[in-house]
Amino acid sequence: MNEELDRRLGGIPFPALILIEGDHGTGKSVMAAQFIYGLLSSGKSGYVITTEQSTYGYLRKMREVKVDLIPFFLRGKLGVAPLNTSRFSWNSSLAKRLLYVILDFIKRVRDFLLIDSLTVISTFSRREDLMEFLRGLRVAVTEGKGIIITVHPNAFPEDFGTRVKSEVDVYFRTSSASIGNRRLKVIEKIKTSEGTFGSDSVSFDVDPSLGIKVVPLTLSRA
Repeated sequence: MNEELDRRLGGIPFPALILIEGDHGTGKSVMAAQFIYGLLSSGKSGYVITTEQSTYGYLRKMREVKVDLIPFFLRGKLGVAPLNTSRFSWNSSLAKRLLYVILDFIKRVRDFLLIDSLTVISTFSRREDLMEFLRGLRVAVTEGKGIIITVHPNAFPEDFGTRVKSEVDVYFRTSSASIGNRRLKVIEKIKTSEGTFGSDSVSFDVDPSLGIKVVPLTLSRA
């Protein structure tokens, strides 16, 4: 795990249901990969379901920003399951089927599952199907598994997003911000499983040579 990031965020609980929400390019996928890197480094194993990359593409993309998951993949500690959503003709029936496929897949997971991202599936899902999916995720957490989901803003229909955020154990929001003369990314810890709400935020950059680099506000304004 990135020690500075871990210190600033206070770590993440396990097992837990974690939601990371943010627009494209705000670092949510890299942040989620950093979280599972920490889980893998602590001896846990699990899977990534990627809806935007191939297996090779996902692993290569993360290695390019110094979150190297390939050694864990080669040792069988990490599996990557690509779900090419661009090939589907979307409707609510297909979305429902995929939600249940994912729930069934979770049964094979030993310790954790990252879904990166759930946006397309949730956009076409009906409220009742998402409710059932959320219940299934909560069951997995009670069984000792960690679930991390990334989504874009407004990925859930109507007011269901509020329900999801109330049900998850941890809710992070990523965004971009101009601080001084620098364009940075920001992750805000909106909710934790301990019930702490607030704007505990960390500014960071994704440096290809250094990976995730926490940028103190005093330096970002320089």
